Amino acid sequence: MKRPDEPTSCQHCGALTFPDARHCARCGRFPIKLHQCPICRTIAGIEEEYCPKCGRMFEPGGDLFS
Repeated sequence: MKRPDEPTSCQHCGALTFPDARHCARCGRFPIKLHQCPICRTIAGIEEEYCPKCGRMFEPGGDLFS
């Protein structure tokens, strides 16, 4: 289980960001959103439609890593 203070990756540049960040420290962009597959737990960019590991289709606007 992910801790609420655990860093994530920026969807734009891949830099580590913390949940309380208002924007990415490296590229300055926001929002920072990623998909997390509920089956295999792989993290993928928000633009991905399918999990790159198991092929499960991501729910539009859902399966977000937070």
